[in-house]
Amino acid sequence: MEVENIIKKVYDLIYSPIITPYNLLENAKLDNYMYVNYYKGDTGLISEMKCIFEGEETIFYYHFDADDKLQKVFMDQVGNKTILFERTAEIEQIKKQLIKPDSTAVSA
Repeated sequence: MEVENIIKKVYDLIYSPIITPYNLLENAKLDNYMYVNYYKGDTGLISEMKCIFEGEETIFYYHFDADDKLQKVFMDQVGNKTILFERTAEIEQIKKQLIKPDSTAVSA
């Protein structure tokens, strides 16, 4: 990955909401969705959405912070919970790409 792309991705992860709670509301209109609910979590809103995904009833949980920035996405399918996205983990992964094993930064 080029340094410019890495920098853009880091910038987006730090400053962009990626998706907002309001964007998810539109999913309720889709035929494969049963519901889209919102409730307060410890750090902000949580959007819970139940739908048919890959032929199975699936519940997605989108966790937002107080500024409506997406922090985590979980999927619960047939009792198996999977983390699909975690903002802090994504940032850490990019940091590892920027620093080589010998602790020198990637050059432009």
